Amino acid sequence: MNIRTRRLREKYSQFRVLVMGKANAGKTTILQKVCNTTDQPKIYNSDGEEIDLSAVAPSRERGVHDIENEMIFEANDGYIFHDSRGFECGSTEEFKIVQDFIEQRGRETASRRQLHAIWYCLPTDNASRLLTGAEARFFHECDPGAVPVIAIYTKFDDFVLQTQQFFISQGEEEDDAFQKASLSASDHFTEEYAKVFNTTKFPPAGDVQLQGKNYMDKADTNCDKLLEKTADVLGDDALRQLFVCVQKNNLDLCGKWGVESTCELVYREYRDQKESLFEKWVGRVLSWYPWMAHYSSLLDNFCNWLQAQVYFNIAPFVF
Repeated sequence: MNIRTRRLREKYSQFRVLVMGKANAGKTTILQKVCNTTDQPKIYNSDGEEIDLSAVAPSRERGVHDIENEMIFEANDGYIFHDSRGFECGSTEEFKIVQDFIEQRGRETASRRQLHAIWYCLPTDNASRLLTGAEARFFHECDPGAVPVIAIYTKFDDFVLQTQQFFISQGEEEDDAFQKASLSASDHFTEEYAKVFNTTKFPPAGDVQLQGKNYMDKADTNCDKLLEKTADVLGDDALRQLFVCVQKNNLDLCGKWGVESTCELVYREYRDQKESLFEKWVGRVLSWYPWMAHYSSLLDNFCNWLQAQVYFNIAPFVF
């Protein structure tokens, strides 16, 4: 492992996300998919003490939920999640709590306490009311600063079915209407409904469309689109590498950013040292993979082998 990667992982050990949205917006299912588990998270207070899950059951009563509580899934402890539960009630007090949390954590100088991203879940089963109440206030009044907000349009299969019903009402056969809806719903939603965010003072940095619980509960489904979008909107390369490295079930994302971020950088730094070019490239690419930190000695040998393979197979075309 190179010095840069080692220092990065010493400074940043976990990626912190604030999860927002109404109850039943699909938040827990999304987090479980991201962490590749069906288990419930463990919850810790600000002192690091584990809290009984029954003590933070959904409730509108004040004092039951604390945004400072940390949710961590044992399957992937590289993530720390915070829940804004209670924010959807729309009270000024709850809004202020969320606003202060984002501002303070966004400006936090201690890297282990920094907030890195906000995932805002917005159900699309009633798309005409996508931006009302607490959601409208958040995107109009809450400045996230440097923390990127990703709008997650959940229950998108419901929107597809609604689009199908529209085509049926226009005289289409059921199967034809569904096929047509499946192909057109995404663009229709973006053009007709998601555009409302363009009028807000603090629009999301990116957005994704995810299916509902019945689809997401299937064993072979994932949230790769959300992970890719999050990596795309992170403005800091160090944070992007941290985010990519905490993935344990999305090696494609590691490979994508490992290659994209490395090729130009390595070539620029070592273009006059051709004998080192491939070694540095392989090492930098592998530094984006989560297991690099645990198997660095093994990977050193692998790097040497891969370097030789790349050199002898590609060098004739490069030099």
